[in-house]
Amino acid sequence: MQTHRICKAAGRSLIAILALASCQASRAQHFALAAMTTPAPTDEVGGAGISAAVDTQALSTVRIADTLPAQPSRRKDIEELPSRRAWMVLALVQHGAATFDAYSTRQAIEHGAVEADPLMRPFAQSPGIYAAIQVGPVLLDYAARRMQRSNNVLARCMWWVPQSGSTAMFLFSGVHNLHVAGEPLR
Repeated sequence: MQTHRICKAAGRSLIAILALASCQASRAQHFALAAMTTPAPTDEVGGAGISAAVDTQALSTVRIADTLPAQPSRRKDIEELPSRRAWMVLALVQHGAATFDAYSTRQAIEHGAVEADPLMRPFAQSPGIYAAIQVGPVLLDYAARRMQRSNNVLARCMWWVPQSGSTAMFLFSGVHNLHVAGEPLR
């Protein structure tokens, strides 16, 4: 968070420096143009001098652009973003746990159990349960990825909770289903 503020302040300073440099360049160009088009006035000693009118005219044409108002940056530094690899590993484990839950549900139903989840009940008697059970993990993967890239610091720190929580729930359900089916764990 501190690096973000430092980068923001450095960006504003850089904009001010560039604006000043462009003003100095245009001022020098204006003096060179004025020197070529007007004869140089002489002072009392007889040498060439720069008139105050030319200097005032050059300063009046200089415009310094206002700095843009500070807007929150949508782009995060590379070290601030959580790893995409960690997100992918959690997604694979979560989908595997969901598949294990679907398999154990089918085994339990073959041994006389009944699916308690009303949303999964229509799919429990068919292989369609494997596809239907993957809807939840896909939505949680999307939520976790959005949390990873959020501007909210708390959301960025807790991005792993949706995937890890559902993985634990699927594993618990799968083990429970195997106990209901009466099959020993291998």
